[in-house]
Formats: sequence, C-alpha cells, structure tokens
Amino acid sequence: MVKAAYDLFCAHGYLGTTISAVAAEAGVAVPTIYYTFGTKAALLGDALGAAIVGFDHWREPPPDPETADLLPWHQWWADFQAAPTSGDALRIIVEHGTGILQRVAPLVPAMRGSAGDPDAVGFVEVNEERRIESCREFVKIIAAKPPGLGCGLTVEAATDILAALHSPDVYQGLSARGWSHARCTRFFQQLLASQLLDP
Repeated sequence: MVKAAYDLFCAHGYLGTTISAVAAEAGVAVPTIYYTFGTKAALLGDALGAAIVGFDHWREPPPDPETADLLPWHQWWADFQAAPTSGDALRIIVEHGTGILQRVAPLVPAMRGSAGDPDAVGFVEVNEERRIESCREFVKIIAAKPPGLGCGLTVEAATDILAALHSPDVYQGLSARGWSHARCTRFFQQLLASQLLDP
C-alpha cells in the first residue's frame, strides 16, 4: 500500500492522488487504507518514511522517536560508524544519502502540494526537522574521525552546509536537467568533500 501511494504521489501530486486510487493500485479495499493509515496525510508520511529507509525495510516508527533511534534502520549505518577516517565516512554518507535523495526527490512536488492540508504540513515539517537532525548526527561522527572537519569548521556550520547542499531539492533540480544518478553522486562527493574536509 505504501509503495502504491508513493508511486501515485510521485505521478499525480498530493491533490491528484485519492485514497480510492491508492486502494485500486494496491489491490485492497478503500476501508483497508483508512483503517491502516487513517488519513491521506498519514499515507504521505509513510510514503516519505519508506522512501528514506527503503521500501523493503520500512516499518512504522514508534510515536515521537528520537532521530538517533531511527538512523540504525539504515543498512549502511554500521559501515558508516566503523569508517576509519572522516573522508571514508563522508563517502559512505554521500553514496547512500544520494540514493535516499533519488527516492525522495520525486515526492517533493507532492510535499509542496500538500500545503493546504494542515496534517500533511505537519508530517512534512517533522520530516525536515529529522533530516536536519540526521545531518547533525552524521557531521558529529565525521568530525570525531581523523582528520576531522576542515580547518575552523564547526559542527553547526558543517550541518548547515550538508543540509543545504545535499537535499532533495538540489537532487531534483539536477535530475530535471538530465543528470544521471551516477553524475549526481559524483558531484555531491566532490562538492561536499571540498566544503567539509581539508584538501
């Protein structure tokens, strides 16, 4: 059901996607969607969460989870934590993080189109807060590995840089101009290394 909703939100936006269409796409009855998710806004929230974690690994998080509790859901998290240097850690984050952007970017128009639905706006705002907090956690771990962040760069400044440059909006813009996923990944690797690490 979540994948069906994701596909329809990406194709038709928030306003153009109906619960009945999601039910038809998923092969279930309309009441099943309402029973499982409650609202279309909640369905958008789950579609977004599944896009971030990966559809094969998505499960409903507990109410009001801490971001640090959600990060280990990513299969690459242990490799990131074990990376021996800040450069190695950044490469892992960019490689897998750009894969997340590839899945989330098509939802950006639906998220913007949900502005008239207060419940949906709430889900989008919480997601953005978690994205920023995730960037902060990534940066803290990168900073603790040798040789650390670039000279004079604070964790907060590095968080701002990572969140601003490595975002679904930037990925969507590059993709819309015909950039392949591989090209986007190379670009983010080079850009973020130049901004966050010493040469």
